[in-house]
Amino acid sequence: TAHQSLPSSRMALLGRLLGLLMATCLTFCLSHQNPKEFALTNPEKSSTKETERKETKAEEELNAEVLEVFHPTHEWQALRPGQAVPAGSHVRLNLQTGEREAKLQYEDKFRNNLKGKRLDINTNTYTSQDLKSALAKFKEGAEMESSKEDKARQAEVKRLFRPIEELKKDFDELNVVIETDMQIMVRLINKFNSSSSSLEEKIAALFDLEYYVHQMDNAQDLLSFGGLQVVINGLNSTEPLVKEYAAFVLGAAFSR
Repeated sequence: TAHQSLPSSRMALLGRLLGLLMATCLTFCLSHQNPKEFALTNPEKSSTKETERKETKAEEELNAEVLEVFHPTHEWQALRPGQAVPAGSHVRLNLQTGEREAKLQYEDKFRNNLKGKRLDINTNTYTSQDLKSALAKFKEGAEMESSKEDKARQAEVKRLFRPIEELKKDFDELNVVIETDMQIMVRLINKFNSSSSSLEEKIAALFDLEYYVHQMDNAQDLLSFGGLQVVINGLNSTEPLVKEYAAFVLGAAFSR
C-alpha cells in the first residue's frame, strides 16, 4: 500500500509544478505586451477630451488677428476655419461631410455692388477694421443715391406744379378773387341773414351752403363762427321754402 500511494503523491506534486510554470509564463507574456491594449479606459471621457481639444484648436484659429479671404465661385467650396465670406455669397452646411461650404449666389449683382467702390485693403487678407471701413463706404454711397433721388423728385414736382404764390399773383392781375371755403360760407350766411336780401337770394344762399357743409371740416367751421345757429333760426321762418332749405343744410351738416 505504501508503494502504491507514492506514485500518486508524485503525480500531484508534478501537476502543481506544471501549473505554477504555466502561470509564470503567462505573466511574463502579458508584461511584454502594449499596456495600452489592456488598460481599462472610459470611451466617453476620451471622446469628450478629443472634442474639447478640437474646439480649442478651432477657437485659436478663429482668434487670429488677420482673416483669410475666401474667394467664392459658382461651385460649392469647403470653408476652412477662420475664413471670412464676402458679401453676395451663399453659405450652407453639408450634412454628408459636416463641413461648411460657400459659393457665389448672384455674381452680377455682387459685381455691380462693388463697382465704383474700391476697398483700400489687401487682396488676400483684411482685418475687422477694414470691414468696418468698407461698410461705412457702402452706407455713404447709399445715402448719396437716396439724396439724388429726392432732388430729382423735387425737380419733377416743380416742373409739373406752380407755387400758390405765383397762382395768386396771376389771379390778381386778372382781377379774380380766390376765396376759401370758410370765406364763401361766411358770405353765404351773411346773405341769408341780411334783411335786405330777397327770398330768392336767401334760398340760393342756403342751396349753395348745403353743398359746402357736406364736408366735415366745413361743417365744423360753420359751427365755429356761429353760422349753424343762424341756419337753426331759419327753421322758425314763416316762409316754407326757407324752413325746407334750412332743414336740408342742417341735415347735410349733421350727417358728417
